[in-house]
Amino acid sequence: MTTNLWKVIRVPFDSIRYGYRELRKALFTAPRPSGTYLVVAGSVEEVEAALGRESYAPNWEFSYYERGEVLNLARVEYEAHTVEGTTYRWWQTHVRGWDHRDGVALNAHWELEPTENANPHIDGVGFGHDRGMGNLQAVLDRSDLAYAETEIQVD
Repeated sequence: MTTNLWKVIRVPFDSIRYGYRELRKALFTAPRPSGTYLVVAGSVEEVEAALGRESYAPNWEFSYYERGEVLNLARVEYEAHTVEGTTYRWWQTHVRGWDHRDGVALNAHWELEPTENANPHIDGVGFGHDRGMGNLQAVLDRSDLAYAETEIQVD
């Protein structure tokens, strides 16, 4: 009789994930960006659910921690696109959120997917704020969440 080893050994995945996220905060922190945000009149849970229904998934493990963020989701897509002579195939819309007096302030960008394009991702190859915000706005338009565009300046 064979036994699945994972059923016998209990790995503390939740504790490992929590520890990794705390290490990420300590070592890989960036300031929150100034600029255009979409402020959703709803809770973090409502925003997460609406984006999740559109195939956005948690992205904490593969990104810098931006101070104060309460939401970090990405939607990965296959799209062959050539930048400076190199064709890249895996991209993502990366959405971050912060608590705001009127709900949740969201900022998004389009970028190379980091696990498939590590160094080009870090170098910002193909980075696009406008495309990311457009993708986010399209998702919000399909949801039942009300939102408004605003400019946020961060010190």
